[in-house]
Amino acid sequence: AHFDYHLALSLFRMAAIAQGVYKRSKLGNASSSRAHKYGQFVEFTANIGNTVLQASAEESKSIPPHCRDVDGLGSPGSLLPTFQFSDRFQELRTKLLRFMQEHIYPNERVLFQQLKVFSEAKGSRWIELPLMAKLKEHAKKAGLWNLFLTKNEHHNLDQGLTNVEYSVLCEIMGRVPWLAPEVANCSAPDTGNMEVLALYGTKKQQEKWLKPLMDGEIRSCFGMTEPRVASSDAANIQTTITPTRDGYVINGHKWWTSGAMDPRCKLCILMGKTDKTASKYRQQSMILVPMDAKGITIKRPLTVFGYDDAPHGHAEVIFNNVKVPKENMLLGEGRGFEIAQGRLGPGRIHHCMRLIGMAERALEMMVHRTQLRVAFNKTLAKHGSIQQDIARSRIEIDQCRLLTLQAAETIDRLGNRLASQQVAMIKVAAPEMACKVIDRAIQSYGGMGVCQDTILAAMWSGARTLRLADGPDEVHLRQVAKLEMRIQRSKL
Repeated sequence: AHFDYHLALSLFRMAAIAQGVYKRSKLGNASSSRAHKYGQFVEFTANIGNTVLQASAEESKSIPPHCRDVDGLGSPGSLLPTFQFSDRFQELRTKLLRFMQEHIYPNERVLFQQLKVFSEAKGSRWIELPLMAKLKEHAKKAGLWNLFLTKNEHHNLDQGLTNVEYSVLCEIMGRVPWLAPEVANCSAPDTGNMEVLALYGTKKQQEKWLKPLMDGEIRSCFGMTEPRVASSDAANIQTTITPTRDGYVINGHKWWTSGAMDPRCKLCILMGKTDKTASKYRQQSMILVPMDAKGITIKRPLTVFGYDDAPHGHAEVIFNNVKVPKENMLLGEGRGFEIAQGRLGPGRIHHCMRLIGMAERALEMMVHRTQLRVAFNKTLAKHGSIQQDIARSRIEIDQCRLLTLQAAETIDRLGNRLASQQVAMIKVAAPEMACKVIDRAIQSYGGMGVCQDTILAAMWSGARTLRLADGPDEVHLRQVAKLEMRIQRSKL
């Protein structure tokens, strides 16, 4: 409906301009001797605009009443009544949709332009952008800040939302993943790190690190993946956290440490081994490492299919005899796996719902594109193969959304541990679905779809990467199968 309105408005504007040119020719003050020919376009163009509006009105009558609130801004529309939502959620959702319209979409291109200008001026792409700081202040004033902290019996920092409710908001923000989540202080890896500090941090750790993170004063990174071992099996981690009399000494080589390139990054939550003689899943610990500690070297930024994701970025980092005090240990030695399981469940849901938001936007772009482009004497939208792409995309997005909301509801009702199978399923399904939908949209755009003139290439890069981030598909499929076999054996 929004697209039809803007198309009709453009046609009416063209008609008005043509009318003005024609009128000047009648008055004898036109700049061209052929200005009188514009008269024939006035009624023709206006009639097309009327036809577009009438067709849109007729089409809207065929939409079921329960689906009419699908506003093209990431709302799940007809799926919302399936779950129970609080008044607090409805208020935040309305605010967020308005905020996206007023502040996020208009500034998406401005963000990339500002990054280009400032990086050229300062000689580095790892900079803080004034636009981001400005938008964050708007989000704070609107009450759209730290929404990711959902209801939890272990802290009182939440925003009064369930995981299901935040998931829907996360989808809306996921439509512009490089801007909206950070503006609301809801972007990874900060969200996971803040959850860890809220759940497992001491009062002193929370005061020193959680408070400035929640206030948006600093950012953080998470050091787990290593280049020399298959880090999909976290038991392989080789980084050592060696206890000393007054603290710990860290030695190791990490990469894909997302956020470490950002100049605002002041904290790394690092996973390493404190005791190699302990049982397999009690060797690892998590520790808080200040990024200005002596012995930390950022070796290089890493690119994702050629994208550097500046100014956030992903880094290869060397830890060489880095000393930290004993008070920086999280929860206790040997409890790294325990923390990881508490951290990753909700975080994976956030990733998946953002992917659904991306896929929704890609589908909208595909529909609009195919209604405008003509090939073989008809619009692309009238070709059977395109219609199948659109239909399959709608089916797959809705399937994935329901599966993800089911996982979120299971966490709300039973907790992270008992929702592990559902979380593993969505972590496979959502990136796979998003890759397919975005790829179809790219195909509909042709050469334009793979270049910098649209957001589709960057979207596909992000979606494809999430088939590896937070664990590759194979690890999650293995977990789903093992749990399914255990469930079936219990029935025998």
